[in-house]
Amino acid sequence: MSAEAVSSETVVEHASGVGASAPPGLPYRELFLQLAEQSPDAVFTKDVQGRYTFINSAGARYLGRSVEEILGRKDDELVSPEEAQATKEFDQQVMLAGRMLHSEMSERMAGAQREWFSTKSVIRGQDGQMMGLFGIARDLSVHLRGDEARRRNEALFRLAVGGSFDAFFILRGESGGLRILHLNTHAESLLGCLAREAEGQLLAGFPHAALIAPAAACEEFWRTGKPQDEEVCQELPGRGRRWFRRQLRAVGDCLTVTVRDITEQRESEARLRLNERMASIGMLAAGVAHEINNPLAFVSSNLGFIQDELRRPEQLEELRSELLEAVAEAREGAERMRLIVQSLQSLSRGDPVSTQPLELHEVLEASIRLVQGKVCSRARLVRDYGELPHVHGNAVQLAQVFVNLLVNAAQAMPPGGGEIRLTTRVRGDSRAVVEVRDTGCGIPAEHLERIFEPFFTTKPAGEGTGLGLPISHGIIRALGGELSVESTVGEGTTFRILLPTVAEQLMEERWPASAGALVSSSPS
Repeated sequence: MSAEAVSSETVVEHASGVGASAPPGLPYRELFLQLAEQSPDAVFTKDVQGRYTFINSAGARYLGRSVEEILGRKDDELVSPEEAQATKEFDQQVMLAGRMLHSEMSERMAGAQREWFSTKSVIRGQDGQMMGLFGIARDLSVHLRGDEARRRNEALFRLAVGGSFDAFFILRGESGGLRILHLNTHAESLLGCLAREAEGQLLAGFPHAALIAPAAACEEFWRTGKPQDEEVCQELPGRGRRWFRRQLRAVGDCLTVTVRDITEQRESEARLRLNERMASIGMLAAGVAHEINNPLAFVSSNLGFIQDELRRPEQLEELRSELLEAVAEAREGAERMRLIVQSLQSLSRGDPVSTQPLELHEVLEASIRLVQGKVCSRARLVRDYGELPHVHGNAVQLAQVFVNLLVNAAQAMPPGGGEIRLTTRVRGDSRAVVEVRDTGCGIPAEHLERIFEPFFTTKPAGEGTGLGLPISHGIIRALGGELSVESTVGEGTTFRILLPTVAEQLMEERWPASAGALVSSSPS
C-alpha cells in the first residue's frame, strides 16, 4: 500500500477514534477522501521528514500546483524559502508538542497574499510511534477583505452623508414607532440635538417628527414599497415658513429619509417670475400709454362738447340725441381705459395661482389689448378662431404667456412688417390648441434646442431677459399643457400651446361670467 493510502487510513483511524471496537466493514478511508475533497479548506498529511503524503484539491490550488506535483515533495521545493521556513518551524512545534496546535499566519502563495488559520496535529501508528502530521488550513483572506471592504464602505458612507447639505436619517420600524439608527450633521439641527444623543431613540420624541417622517407617508411607503418624493411647507420657530423636499427610500429593512431645505430655490424662482412680470410691464408701457391716449382723447373731446352745449339751455332739446351719444361714447372710452388698467394691474400683481374654467378667447383678447399698440405698429394681426370649449387655467398666467408670445412675434418682424396669425382649434376631445404664427425672421436650428433655457436669448442687450419663454413654458406645463415651437429661418415661427379642456359634466354648471380679473366681458 502506498504512503498516501497508509497515512490516510491512519488519519482516519485517529481522527475517528476507531479501534478494535469500531463497527467492521464501514468504508472510513473512502469517507475521509470524499470529505477532504469536498472541503473548501486545505487538508493534507506529511511524513516525519516533511514530505506531503496527501493533499486535497483545495490545498493544491492554494499552492498553485497539481496534486501529482506536490505529493512526495517538501515545502522548500514548492514555495519561497521564507514561507517554507515559517511552515517548517510550525511543523516542528507540533511534533515536539505531540498534540494539536493552532496558528494564524500570513503567507504569499500562488501569487496572492493569504491569511491562514492553520490547525495541525501528529499522526501515530497503532504502536504509538509518530508517523507524521496532518493539517487543516483555512484561508481567511476573503473574509478579512470583506470585513475591510465593509469598514471602508461604511467610512465612505459616513463621509458622504456627513458632507451632504441635506438632513439624512436612517430609521427602523418597530412596534413602538420609528427608531433612529443614524443621522448626519444637518439632521441634528432639525432634531435640536447631537447625533449621539438621538441615535437609538424613537423619532416621535423629537421636534419636527411629522415633517421628517409623517405617519401617512410612512404607511403609504410600507404598503406600496414605492419611494416617496414630495415638497412640503413648514413653519419653523424663529425661521418662519420654509419649503422642504422630502424623500423616503428603502435600504434593506430600514427607511432612509432625506430632507432638503429648498426655501432659497423657491424664493429665487418667485423673484424670477416677478422680474419677468416687471420686464413685461416695462416693455408694454409705451403700448399701454398709446392705448389709453386714444380713448382718453375722445372722452375729453366729448365731455368738452357736452359742457359747451349745456351752457346753451335753449338748444338742449334739439341736441338731446347728440348729447346722449356723446355721453355713451365717453362711457365706452372710460370703460376701455378701465379694462386696460385693470389688465395691467393684474399682470403686475401676480394674483394667487388658482385654476378655473376659462373662456380662452376672452383671455386672448385681453392680452391683445395690452400689446395692440406694440404689435399692430409692426405687423398685421389676424384672428382665426375656431369653436373652443372652456379650459382649465389661470387667466393672469395665460395672459402673461400670450403677451410674451405676441411681443416676441412682433419683434421678429422685418422692417417692412408682416403677419401675426392667432389660430384656435380643438385637438381630439381633450385639448384646446392656440397657435401664434408669425412671418418673421425665424429661429436658427441650433437655437431651437435652447429656446426654453433660462437666460438664453438672441435679442440685443437690453431687449430681452431670457426668462420670458422659460417661464411661459413652466406655466403651461404646470397647467397640464404643452408649449412647443417650430421655426424656419426666413419664413417664420409658430408657437403651439395645448391646454386641457373642462370635462363635459363640469360645463353643465354655471360659471361666473368673468373668468378672472384680466378677462373682460366685452372685448373691443
